[in-house]
Amino acid sequence: MPHPPRIFTLTTLLLIISPVANFAQEATKPTAWQASPELVANKSKRKSEFNYRETLVPDYDLPATLVAGDGSAIRSTEQWETTRRPELMQLFREEVYGLRPATQPRVRYETLERQTVFDGKATGLQVKALIEHQGKEHAFEFTVFIPNQDNPAPLLVHINNRYLISLQSAIQKEDPFWPARMIVKRGYATASFHTSDVDPDQADGYEKGVRCLLDDPDSDLSTRWRSLSAWGWGASRVLDFAAELKSIDPTRAAVIGHSRGGKAALWAAAEDPRFTLAYSNNSGCGGAALSRRRFGETVGRITSVFPHWFTDRFANYAGREDQLPIDQHQLISLIAPRSVYVASADQDLWADPRGEYLALIGAADVFELYGETSISQTTMPPLGEPRHIGATGYHIRGGKHNLTELDWKHFLDFAATRF
Repeated sequence: MPHPPRIFTLTTLLLIISPVANFAQEATKPTAWQASPELVANKSKRKSEFNYRETLVPDYDLPATLVAGDGSAIRSTEQWETTRRPELMQLFREEVYGLRPATQPRVRYETLERQTVFDGKATGLQVKALIEHQGKEHAFEFTVFIPNQDNPAPLLVHINNRYLISLQSAIQKEDPFWPARMIVKRGYATASFHTSDVDPDQADGYEKGVRCLLDDPDSDLSTRWRSLSAWGWGASRVLDFAAELKSIDPTRAAVIGHSRGGKAALWAAAEDPRFTLAYSNNSGCGGAALSRRRFGETVGRITSVFPHWFTDRFANYAGREDQLPIDQHQLISLIAPRSVYVASADQDLWADPRGEYLALIGAADVFELYGETSISQTTMPPLGEPRHIGATGYHIRGGKHNLTELDWKHFLDFAATRF
């Protein structure tokens, strides 16, 4: 006797189809970022003296952040702020970025140009900072845009390692490296200055910068502040100016930088607690990336090519990074419980994207000490999918070593949750 035809209800069909659909969703679900094997092979061939392979990263142990120099455990924010944080600050000053001089120069500001811009939605300023000490003077310019709105705006200070974007050039054409119009449209005030205008970005530029003006000639040469710290000092002087403007809220201030500017931004926020948010973009070695990984750019390479960025002592750890008393996860820890955002680019293996991410999650214990949530997942997010958790944020985008409008968008989205 023939079987009667099978009749499928909608519910039955869904039960049959759903496992297949779930499998398809899992198969297409973005996975944690991994460096392209082809890119790794290409870079390894072109620069065989540097490591681009995860399998060749040496075994390492990160120095404990919540253990004081005398071996005692840090269990409270009071212990952190009175004991461990000062210890780490001093180590980073002596071994990496240098000690800023105690000199108190006179700083005054001249507004060179003021204009209503962006279809009447903002005010633009061209400002000159003049630093005077012992009859000598050093000056640098910066550009400011402030949204014309009722409430004081948060401030984003951009450490520009490429060029000065003047008021007129920013008005005439949006520069993706500092998209002022886009930033103002999101409700933020923003300022940008060029690193070399504060302190020349060259090994023989000492006598032409602010360090020469302010240094104590009797200070220890091996631990004097270097250009990265000087650029961060410059960011603080821009904040000083902005803090006096009624249209800006200085309690909501961020410092942003790309590459060497990103290194300076992290240290600026460590040195100046008024920066409530630090954004490091593709900052790599000496910035967000862990030195102990020896991946891409190394301590030996960066200190030999850019000796003016770091103390002489930092160069002594070339090839023996495991003997550093600190590492970059502790630099990020110094900013806690304030906010930190780290960004990478998937073709920029020189900056070690994985090392940047691992340093960020390596700071989680200090954020937790303050009761702040932060990124702690050991697996990286998929390409192009920002991860924003509590006081920390991270993304890795497609493309090369650069600061793009997409990077700014992800950062502004994060800043909106913190401000």
